[in-house]
Amino acid sequence: MAFNDLIRGLKQTEQHLMKQLESIRGAISSLKMGNSVSPSMRRRSNAKIGTQTGVRKRRRLSAKARAAISRAQKLRWAKQKAAQR
Repeated sequence: MAFNDLIRGLKQTEQHLMKQLESIRGAISSLKMGNSVSPSMRRRSNAKIGTQTGVRKRRRLSAKARAAISRAQKLRWAKQKAAQR
């Protein structure tokens, strides 16, 4: 019984850490894409370096693509929830 509790606790900790890692990766990618930096700061930093890099436009998903991603994620959550039981 105690062994099963230990396993369950470790799995919960793993899930918590995975969420944190996902959050950190999101922050890193947004910093790489320049989403968290104002345009005026971006121009100043480019001027210091001496490069003229264009700002990438944000890609937009169609409603169909968003629906497909939503369905796939809900299936993943359902599978994960079923595995926990």
